[in-house]
Amino acid sequence: MVSSISHDNLIRNSKLKANLINFLTYFAIETSILFIPLLAEELGASNFLVGVNGAAYGAAFLIFSLIFGRKSDTRGRVIYIQLGLGIGSAAYLTQLLAFNLTILIVVRAFVGFALGISTAALIAYIYESQGNMGKFSSNGSLGWIAGALTGAVLKEYHYLFLISTVLSLLAFVISLGLKEATGTKSHPVPNLWEVTRKNFRVYLAVFLRHLGAASVWVILPLFLVSLGADKTWIGILWSINFGVQFITMRYVDRFPASTVFIWGQVLSVLVFLGYGFSAYLFHGFTQLIIVQAILGFSWSFLYVGALLLILKKGEEKGTASGIFNATLNLCNAVGPFLGGAIAQVWYFQGAMFFAAGIGFIGLLTNLWPQMEVREEKRPSKVPKAVVNFKG
Repeated sequence: MVSSISHDNLIRNSKLKANLINFLTYFAIETSILFIPLLAEELGASNFLVGVNGAAYGAAFLIFSLIFGRKSDTRGRVIYIQLGLGIGSAAYLTQLLAFNLTILIVVRAFVGFALGISTAALIAYIYESQGNMGKFSSNGSLGWIAGALTGAVLKEYHYLFLISTVLSLLAFVISLGLKEATGTKSHPVPNLWEVTRKNFRVYLAVFLRHLGAASVWVILPLFLVSLGADKTWIGILWSINFGVQFITMRYVDRFPASTVFIWGQVLSVLVFLGYGFSAYLFHGFTQLIIVQAILGFSWSFLYVGALLLILKKGEEKGTASGIFNATLNLCNAVGPFLGGAIAQVWYFQGAMFFAAGIGFIGLLTNLWPQMEVREEKRPSKVPKAVVNFKG
């Protein structure tokens, strides 16, 4: 009896620490990344080079999510969570050295490298600890809210970079108290192709939607400025998105994952169309408050739905979440190139209509023929035997 209580307390503490680490991680990410496009522009970047800077971060995140997500399936999660957070605190600090565009590109890639080490392992860790994936994801959104509001208030780049450093360091200290989840087992090195094949439709739809999104996010702050928004309003608009995510993600896993996933794609298409037509239909930027709220719903549905679909299959949770993160960050690597190039030729609206178009293609891949993946009824708690994760 005492042993059972002790075990339950250990699981509860593990979930609490993992959720707090997730909050701090995304708080640090958003605090740094919010005004990076504006900083790049101030350092002389064209729209295309703003995209190159975003691509360097995304490419590093992509590569190392794949590598270390896979490694965490064979060597455990905690060591990679700790390693990534420790390196991350140093990476955020080096952003203070970004006195020209070349250095900014290098240090942003360094940040992506650090996040790639820890993120996939953290997702798998919370699942193995019987965590609620919706609530775990919502804590990341809460971190995004905190980061966006911090940026809206402080605005100065060096203050924001220092805060990111402290947050990552605090997350690292908390991670020192993590213990491997009891469900973690040693597995043979997973076959990347087999894991990808099992979840191909999910990964493809996520890739197409997020490729469009990444092409928009890299130029969105510049677009908002063109509509008259200042840094404070940019932070407020992102906070609305993240606030909706925080609330929605806590409840979305009560519904069938495949249905939620489809709705995430539908709403995403509407969001990008809303951005594209806003310059023609609205006078100013405040009407985008509604679009930002819909964005919060769309990402909540798509993100949590996709995670539940991929993590319920097989034992390779670190690899599956690593591929998921890699998919997002492949988009973060390629999307900024596309967004910068499209905006250079067809202005900002061109990138937004492009995002809506390929998001619609992703939706079609899951509507016809119907998705093979079906979620019958997910229990509110993940069984102990099961191994397991914008805005």
